Amino acid sequence: MKCAIEVDRPDWRPHENAMPSEFCEEFMFMGKADDIVLYKHRLTRRYLNIDAVTGKFYRYANDEYVEIDRRQAFDSVYAVDQ
Repeated sequence: MKCAIEVDRPDWRPHENAMPSEFCEEFMFMGKADDIVLYKHRLTRRYLNIDAVTGKFYRYANDEYVEIDRRQAFDSVYAVDQ
């Protein structure tokens, strides 16, 4: 799924549904790619990409968003096993 990134008003709902709201401070809203909302971790500089409609997680690879599971998404953001 390849799409352009739009920067609009921050949408924290997908993030707050994925993890406790106090963790929102660790992330920056970066924009949206269709329904996928992009958040960047302030320290690791890695992205947490969450579909605003389904709550599914994605990583960006080879010019497209590829669905991954929740554990892979958080392991990637917090650089576990990398």
